[in-house]
Amino acid sequence: MRRKANCYPEGQLGTLSLTSSLTLPKVALGMTEVDAAGSSLLASVGATVRQLRVARKISVTDLAKQADVSRRMLTAIEGGTANASLVTLDKVARALGVDFSALVRPPSDSAVELVGGGEAATVWRGLAEESAGRVFTTTRSRGRAEMWDWSLGPGDRYGAEPDPAGSEELLAVSAGTLVLSVDGRTHSVPAGSVAKIATDRPYSYVNDSDEVVRFVRIVVINAP
Repeated sequence: MRRKANCYPEGQLGTLSLTSSLTLPKVALGMTEVDAAGSSLLASVGATVRQLRVARKISVTDLAKQADVSRRMLTAIEGGTANASLVTLDKVARALGVDFSALVRPPSDSAVELVGGGEAATVWRGLAEESAGRVFTTTRSRGRAEMWDWSLGPGDRYGAEPDPAGSEELLAVSAGTLVLSVDGRTHSVPAGSVAKIATDRPYSYVNDSDEVVRFVRIVVINAP
């Protein structure tokens, strides 16, 4: 998803704080502060940018030009010392031919990926203490996405036929515990957690509890 530079009032553009949900001692990082887990994530993002750049045989100077950022900023990003704005990292990601989220959390190759609320990467902090933006996962599929609001009553289930190769779904559970059945294996996804599943195989949603399960379902049918 692309972020527009005019989403914030002038002077209040969000920055990539890259802090985790953990409460850890804070360390200074330039003009900002991030916690220890945040600085580790900054280093991870920088390493990912450098890895992608080297794999594509692009120099720092050329990538900076393609992304319309300064060479100094790009060097700082790769070194894990820059609290770059989301817009800046989005430009770098597009210049590398990937989505922003791939820099923060590279796509998983497993058929099922489960991400708890505490495992999401917080990549933006606002002026208010409660303001935050978190990345749970990302997909490899390149098709159009559909968003569904879904619920399963006690004891109910939904069985699906396989989608085209490479298709995926993202599921965010808001109430109850959803049980996924994929490739003959079951996975429990409690409220507040997210799952990504490969849907180019038979799969089912199951509610084996006595309460309603509610979740948002994003279906991405891979384009041929």
